[in-house]
Amino acid sequence: MIVLTIDTDWAPQEATLAVLEKVKALNIKTTVFFSEPSPLPYWPNLEVGAHPDLSRRHAFLDPGGPMSMASMEHDRQIQAVESDILASFRAAIPAAEAARTHRFYWHSDLARVMAKNGFQHDSSMILPYMPGIKGFRVGKLLRWPVFASDHLHLMRKFPLDRLEAPGLTSEGLKIFCFHVTYLYLNASSLEDFNMIRARLGQGESPKPKAGAGIWTLFELLAEKIAQTSSGYHLRDLPEDMILKNLTL
Repeated sequence: MIVLTIDTDWAPQEATLAVLEKVKALNIKTTVFFSEPSPLPYWPNLEVGAHPDLSRRHAFLDPGGPMSMASMEHDRQIQAVESDILASFRAAIPAAEAARTHRFYWHSDLARVMAKNGFQHDSSMILPYMPGIKGFRVGKLLRWPVFASDHLHLMRKFPLDRLEAPGLTSEGLKIFCFHVTYLYLNASSLEDFNMIRARLGQGESPKPKAGAGIWTLFELLAEKIAQTSSGYHLRDLPEDMILKNLTL
């Protein structure tokens, strides 16, 4: 079961708008984790998610060093700030029931903090190319591990003009994580991406590359999904995709 997801990652609005228009035209269910509200009105096949950056150190009186984190007060400070950040996303994107933290950041108390702020689904974990992946429950939160990302695909130099990657034909959940900038540029290599990203950061607007690239891969996956269904959102994944684990 293939599931398409996209992280906006603070991409320029022009790039985000262009990618979302193309995704909308494919008419396949897609979950987009927004770092800020969408420049496009939401549409029926779009599931809205939140993409907060919780990976920075947030303790107010943190002198540094490993022992500075070995206290309940430190944990309370971290969770209080994380809760405020998540609450701001809920206010800005009230339709978001799913979250994916920047850099797949996670800690053992975060499921509770997310649930407290109204999130029901999380995809802040990656198990690269592992067959047989399923979701699992942590408290009130359902966690959905990512199977592959565009960055890993380029790093491993897997094909971009055909669907070929380890475990792709195996059983289990296959959540793909794409990023707006990779899709917008139709990046075909990490070197290409790093070079053009610098130009985007300077306010330039390079055109997407011709030929096979990350957008090509996204379209191929969408075509494969369309052969059997209209795709899936995280919120409507079937019960048989959830492990019968003892809920923590």
